[in-house]
Amino acid sequence: MNTEKVIDKEESVVAYGQGPAELGGGSYGIHSGPRADMVVSVHPLCQELPLKILNSLDTNGASRTEGRTTPFVTVVTDLGGAHPTWFNPGVDKCFVPSDVLKNAAMDRKVKESQIVQYGLPIRRGFWRFGADYNTDSPPEEQDEEEEMQGVHHKPTIRESLGLKDMPTVLIVGGGDGMGGIVSQAQAVGERLQKLASSSSSPYQMVVVCGNNKAAVTELSTPQTQWGSDIEVSIQGFVNNMDEFMRASGKSLIFVS
Repeated sequence: MNTEKVIDKEESVVAYGQGPAELGGGSYGIHSGPRADMVVSVHPLCQELPLKILNSLDTNGASRTEGRTTPFVTVVTDLGGAHPTWFNPGVDKCFVPSDVLKNAAMDRKVKESQIVQYGLPIRRGFWRFGADYNTDSPPEEQDEEEEMQGVHHKPTIRESLGLKDMPTVLIVGGGDGMGGIVSQAQAVGERLQKLASSSSSPYQMVVVCGNNKAAVTELSTPQTQWGSDIEVSIQGFVNNMDEFMRASGKSLIFVS
């Protein structure tokens, strides 16, 4: 679910969830302007309160517990486990990606008729892995059947990202750079330096810090001195995570 698309005021849809960096992050609410045709929640803490607000809006303040006429949909973006607040029996539809979360929703009194099991909403780049990056045509304009006959080309992807063509480890801490990403990156970097020194083979590490600007600063030189045998790229919030993952041999994801 791309909240950057549905927040546009020209469209009568409101998205509750994490905002993109350029909008300051945080949670979206009912925006001024035309009333929404539908509300889509993509965050576990955005069911209870938005439903109460819609009840109040749709009844002109008469009730916060009933009377809602605006459709409300939850899209669960967790895969194997989810916080109970994802699931509210007051929604019209609850989209879940797995049997486990379907059962979790039903345990929270969401009826089976309200549940749609449809997999995870993911960006096109995560599954269009065979796109040809050697042409002027972007992946979304290429023929999918033809591209799937080939394989992705790491050297080309790395070059497009400004990376060196060498064994690469990717470290990610989510959109907010959580999970102790600074200490984790420093520990991995130290380990890679030792491996590079002992094997005479260079390594590369990419650290995506998300909106954690303090982590970007702390991991950048001169605050952190990396070994001479490893290449290190420190990134902030990126919108092309699929490309960084394809460019890497190993991915380490830390979240809290």
